[in-house]
Amino acid sequence: MLQFNHCALTMSPTSHSLLLWIIAVAEAANILIYSPSYSKSHLISNGRIADTLSKAGHNVVMFVPEYEQTNFTGTKYAKVIKMGNLVKHFGLVMNEFTANFFTKPKLSTADLLKWARISADICEAILRRREELDHLRSYSFDLAFSEQLEHCGLGIFHYLGIKAHIWVSSCSIIVPVAYDLGVPTPLSYVPVVEESGLSNEMTLWERAYNFVLWARAVYVHRYATDLQTEKFREIVARDFPNLREISAQSALCFVNNDEFFDLARPILHKIIYIGGLGIPLGSSPLTESFESLMLKGEKGVVLMSLGTLVPSSSIPLEIRSDILKVFGEFTEYHFLMRVDEGDNDTRQLLEDMNLHNVELIGWMPQLDMLGHARLRLFITHGGLNGMLEAAIRGVPVLVIPFFGDQFHNAITAKTRGIGLSLQKCDLNYKHLKDALSELLGNDK
Repeated sequence: MLQFNHCALTMSPTSHSLLLWIIAVAEAANILIYSPSYSKSHLISNGRIADTLSKAGHNVVMFVPEYEQTNFTGTKYAKVIKMGNLVKHFGLVMNEFTANFFTKPKLSTADLLKWARISADICEAILRRREELDHLRSYSFDLAFSEQLEHCGLGIFHYLGIKAHIWVSSCSIIVPVAYDLGVPTPLSYVPVVEESGLSNEMTLWERAYNFVLWARAVYVHRYATDLQTEKFREIVARDFPNLREISAQSALCFVNNDEFFDLARPILHKIIYIGGLGIPLGSSPLTESFESLMLKGEKGVVLMSLGTLVPSSSIPLEIRSDILKVFGEFTEYHFLMRVDEGDNDTRQLLEDMNLHNVELIGWMPQLDMLGHARLRLFITHGGLNGMLEAAIRGVPVLVIPFFGDQFHNAITAKTRGIGLSLQKCDLNYKHLKDALSELLGNDK
């Protein structure tokens, strides 16, 4: 049975006080945040760090190498410096990944190695823009932040002579972070985060599989960091240190998760959980148009959003049809389904079905909608930002993971009793209806 705890998750007072103590200095510090535009969610989480530091009185610069061109930065208060026109094939590779989301359960080793090569190519493109990088020296940064997805930012900090840096894990602690920092990872009960979906209670065979996943992650990590290190040695200096050595020297590692939500695992004193940072406990009033949507449905509203990396138009048409059919059968609820602007097929499907309890929407104030009293369920891809937002607001979730840490987040939600998981390969009429019946029919 689903057990849902309505107690809101927040950043613990101890962690919050420690974070403030860490960043508190006698005078404002100059801080650099390296934030490539992998996706909107990464910009959001880095932007929240930037804004928290800016509001504390520090001088924050957010450096955004544009993997994909975007007008969104995620920050309201920090100075933003962009580096555009890097490469054109990142978007093509991501489109290739999303096109195959429904034909294979998880990313393959070949996919992960391809990502490593793309990251190295983009890192090289950044390093060849030496004049723009050297301009960053004029800020005399005291401290720098970089995410864990690739190590180029850490190498740039070393090149710029920034001695103090903090590593940010945008998700739970993944293998490269634990490997470089020396965090103990007993594989008998600590599941690999990336492309896994294993819980902390594993059978003998699952433990063996967990070891295989860990070994693969280490191999891909060493391959990726060696590739990027070679770029620095080609362009900057032949004696440039291996990027793994630089990451190992991180003063701290901020983990964008809540320690009470995440699965338990050993950590070190330099691991600081900051999940919930920048997420307000209260919600802003919705505009009249969104408020009117939230007032529909006899028993409330169900919101579905699968994130920006999974366009609704990339979902096979028969699956979209099944989703709408299931929604149409729960007539006491009003369903809001986020679709991309060019998804005319889903709009035509809805029109043909003549469903009155389903509406398709584009952009939406997700954080404020999750805080609305009439929201009953959030159907999500399992991105950690949305998961934490839902957990803080006490909203149950149905997680349909697609890649990366989303499988881990899905199993965590199930383990913590705040939702259910539905694998993308099982996304059909029967399984979706069963999941909604359990979630909407369970008083807990």
